[in-house]
Amino acid sequence: SNKICISFKLSYYNEYKSYLRMGQCRSATAYDQSELEEFQDLTYFTKREVLHVQKRFASLNPEKIRQNRDAVLTKEEILQLDELAVNPFKERILEVFSDNGNGDMNFEQFLEMMSQLSSKAPLETKIMYAFKIYDFNGDGHISESDLQQVIMLLSQPSLTGTMLHTDERKQVIDNKLQLDYDSVAKRVIKEMDMDDDGMISFLDFKHGMTKQDGFEENFKITL
Repeated sequence: SNKICISFKLSYYNEYKSYLRMGQCRSATAYDQSELEEFQDLTYFTKREVLHVQKRFASLNPEKIRQNRDAVLTKEEILQLDELAVNPFKERILEVFSDNGNGDMNFEQFLEMMSQLSSKAPLETKIMYAFKIYDFNGDGHISESDLQQVIMLLSQPSLTGTMLHTDERKQVIDNKLQLDYDSVAKRVIKEMDMDDDGMISFLDFKHGMTKQDGFEENFKITL
């Protein structure tokens, strides 16, 4: 057991040294042990995992992060991540987790996003962020209009052959395809709306998602 412990510590130490030597993360911009411990305390990640997430973040624009470890990356830069590229809600995810709501992020916001969407995050946390992602207009309810956008994002590859950006998504919603989305959205609201107010509250959503098989497994991003 001592050999295993020593081997793990050595592996962690070598990875940390590699992190300090990385071209995109010189020692001047690296996080020290106390900062890594703070990140560990504030997220669902270990220090080792924090280092891995930081490497992935820095790889999106090495020069910018080399100059300033607290630099903000644009939504377009972050969308280069392969793990996000395949997610139909990729833009909404970034908008929800960014402080200004436009999808641009610094490392701390990126780390928080990856932590909350990791397999280690509890079910209730995932449900809370899923609700925010589906609540497109941010009014605290999932309306018929919100659901139309959710349904369109889930079905758009088969409809358009590609993923749409925000402006393109509005155009699709405004055309004749909206008729189909209307009927599906109404049916979903009827099934989930427990107080019959025509909208899905967080409690309605939580009740529905806790009974949804595979929700927790599907609602995650692993770097």
